[in-house]
Amino acid sequence: MKNISDYLIVSFLLVIILLAAAKKIDVFKSFVEGVKDGLRISIKIFPNVFALIVAVELFTKTGVLDILQKLLSPVLSFFGIYKEVLGLIIIKPFSGSSSFAVLKDIFEKYGVDSDIGIYSSIICASTETLFYVITTYLAATNVKKTRYLIPVAIAVDFFVLIIAAMIVKMSM
Repeated sequence: MKNISDYLIVSFLLVIILLAAAKKIDVFKSFVEGVKDGLRISIKIFPNVFALIVAVELFTKTGVLDILQKLLSPVLSFFGIYKEVLGLIIIKPFSGSSSFAVLKDIFEKYGVDSDIGIYSSIICASTETLFYVITTYLAATNVKKTRYLIPVAIAVDFFVLIIAAMIVKMSM
């Protein structure tokens, strides 16, 4: 095994199997049920993810993203934000899965170790799918009045964009 993570994963699986055996739980049957649940969830969310991926592709292929990049370029450069990442910045608050598709495109175009690739990685790891999360949590808790929740969440994500740009530019 190459990394400590390999040992941790194997150890974690062994602990689960031992705990299940101690509680007399059929591990294989539980695993199969988990796979079934995972497939059901995947099928349930697939149309939404597919629609977002199509929307992102239309957004980029029709040139709307290029127009937005040109229009917003002065503002983005004022804050030190890379304009090449605008598509990721727009899609990330709505969908984590779609943002990974955009991130993959950025990696293919600019490289993983480029400043744009590193900046994109930081954004994906440090910002939240805030509209998805807010919608899900508020619907589950029946909260109707959000007060300052959405503006504060957007402001926090915006500060992350600026701080990430500063970190990347200082480290290059």
